[in-house]
Amino acid sequence: MMQVSIKPQDGESLDGFLRRLAETDFWADVAGYLGQAGASYGHRMIEDLATVEKNLNVEQGLLAAISPQWKPENPIYNWRYERLHSAPVCPACISEGRPHRQAWRHAFVTACTQHDLLLVDQCPTCWDPLVPGKGGYSSCACGGSLLHLERSKATETDLAVSALVSGEMHPSRASLPPALAFRTPGDIGEFLFFLAASGAATRSGKHGKTTMPKTVEEARRFLATATALICDWPAAFRKDASARLRRGDRCASTAPERLGRWYQRLMRFSHPAYDDFRSELAKVVSEDFDGAYVGAIDLSPELEREWVSAAEAARMIGIRPDRIVDAVANKVIDGKLYSRGFGHRHTVIHRTTVDTVRANRCRFGDLKTLRFLLGVSRKQYDLLLEAGLMETVVAMDLPPLVDGNHDLEAARALVSEVAEGAIAIQGETIALRDINLRFTTDRAGVLAVLRAIRDGKLRPALPSLSRNLAAFEFDRAAVEAVLHQTLRGPGFTVQEIGRMTGWKGQCIAHWCDLGLLGHETFQHAGRVGRLIRSEDLIRFQAEYVPAATLAKQTKTTARSVMARLKEARVEPIGAFRDGPAWRGHLVRLADLTTAGWSVSASHDRD
Repeated sequence: MMQVSIKPQDGESLDGFLRRLAETDFWADVAGYLGQAGASYGHRMIEDLATVEKNLNVEQGLLAAISPQWKPENPIYNWRYERLHSAPVCPACISEGRPHRQAWRHAFVTACTQHDLLLVDQCPTCWDPLVPGKGGYSSCACGGSLLHLERSKATETDLAVSALVSGEMHPSRASLPPALAFRTPGDIGEFLFFLAASGAATRSGKHGKTTMPKTVEEARRFLATATALICDWPAAFRKDASARLRRGDRCASTAPERLGRWYQRLMRFSHPAYDDFRSELAKVVSEDFDGAYVGAIDLSPELEREWVSAAEAARMIGIRPDRIVDAVANKVIDGKLYSRGFGHRHTVIHRTTVDTVRANRCRFGDLKTLRFLLGVSRKQYDLLLEAGLMETVVAMDLPPLVDGNHDLEAARALVSEVAEGAIAIQGETIALRDINLRFTTDRAGVLAVLRAIRDGKLRPALPSLSRNLAAFEFDRAAVEAVLHQTLRGPGFTVQEIGRMTGWKGQCIAHWCDLGLLGHETFQHAGRVGRLIRSEDLIRFQAEYVPAATLAKQTKTTARSVMARLKEARVEPIGAFRDGPAWRGHLVRLADLTTAGWSVSASHDRD
């Protein structure tokens, strides 16, 4: 017998090549062709291909090269996914005389990527399934022709999965995860089976052995879950993983424990082509997992979990973990408690709560921090507090887990408010840090100045660019005016009356002591001062006139005026002895009028 010289074509299946050999040898059915060699298509034949090759007079190793194997490099040759109950074909390929492709033998290939058609696995004549090892190259075992099979357009998902499994490039693969769009790992069949079986529901609701689909239509239904997960990427996968987290054991403290066996099986697929699934799972865990620990799931630095453990939150906030645990237990902050075993408790809080606590702790500080912000000393802070500038800064009702009771945000707002009232000042200025009890010993005056600043009556000098309140400059004259007014109230001091009238201070003080000039007293630097109101001064001038003033106005001497008063029998009052001399003589205006006293300028000069 001459050796067969026909060779398998690229991508041709063992079943298809045997059909072509049978047709060349004028056998209408490949079953008869194999039978005369003492073989039938199936597992036993695959295990003894050397004998089959010899009996069929085929070159040694030719059939073995295109036969299914256990864990082959090319997934379409994987015996586990070899179709044993059907032999689907592409209507266009059969009509064009193309070979039966090995990809069609894979249980998860449902479409021809050359013609974008669904595979057909049923004879249009007898309606029986097309099966491997029976029938001709283009005919069914019943003799019915396969040259005019009905053609149905394949969906994008059918094409994407079929192209993925067969390792062929096709536009539909653009819908797949990026890592699977251009490469096909050797265990893609196992991965698709895992995705499909994980979503398959059993009648009893129990996990059991999932059967392999037998027909093309069964394969499409079986793969529906898997195709949705990989073709609607990444939304469908993330939704599925999130749902598994929600359905998992709520007492589980780690994400892998809550995901259970599904997570363990997913992590077994270590090929880089599955990195997209691991990274998307990490994103889901970072957002949706509310347990204490993520376990072995690798979260990249840019992924931040929505829920974090008390220990992790404590590190982020900068406090002890037990404070967070107590706060959640006492419902001071929002969080969740998980109990595991006997007395083992896990506490988690949402990242927004962590951010809120951190923001509040940044907003509120201790006295030292506030003083540094304002640039004031401890004593000057006490003055600011007493003057009422710190009313909005010192907080009485603090947020949870906050230690300092000074609202730094309110302090910055206070500084900004003062700065917004800045005006142009031409004269000498004084910084707020210098308005203290060293500048003046009058505590009430300093408080009055600070209150004037608080109320906007004293405004800083332009430009007020500093955020440091103590550095603001104010009009020195205006500050001193407030100090003076606070010190003595409205009115004039003895010195000011002297400057205005020309009277001697000693005389004014004596008239005050005699009760002739109304006044009030005040304490200043350990001494008693006198304050004369305007109405008291007017009343005094309406009733008395100093003899010295009469002398000045009549251009004569005080001695001459006193002599004339004596002649007119007018008795001065208010005088006091100052060494050998008498000073401070006052004359009642009424006495002058009654006496009809007048003095001419020429007579006075005598």
